[in-house]
Amino acid sequence: MGTVTATIFVGTSHPFHGGIEPTHLILLTENDRPALILRSLYEKEEEKKVIIPTIENTADDVFLMIAVYVLKKIETNKEISNYKRESLYEIFTEKERFDLYNQAKSAIKGTGLKVVFNILSGSLLANKIKQIKQYPTEYEITMPVETKERNL
Repeated sequence: MGTVTATIFVGTSHPFHGGIEPTHLILLTENDRPALILRSLYEKEEEKKVIIPTIENTADDVFLMIAVYVLKKIETNKEISNYKRESLYEIFTEKERFDLYNQAKSAIKGTGLKVVFNILSGSLLANKIKQIKQYPTEYEITMPVETKERNL
């Protein structure tokens, strides 16, 4: 497993107290190849889903993963989490991906979904804030205010 550069909580906002009532967690790992790893926080039987995202549309890929596996509102004609660990570049054409991103936006609309992005220094998602803002969902984005790393 690569280094985790972002944790993403998926759930709903509490109606009176803000925050999030999470149901799922997505980890963005990076090193040789980025990966998005989805886990349910409550379903013990549910296996994790792993997709290899695109570099330029990583945030869109997060929301696609949510629409397919959390909301279960989109069925793709090809499996996006597969044992071969094919990337979304290999699975879909650019047009197919952008069609799926638009479907994800429609699927998310009106769901009451909230997504909290905890983006660490150097993460692919650090430059994808504009993509996140395009989705019709509540969101929070946290990024480091201060970092202390050990010197070797």
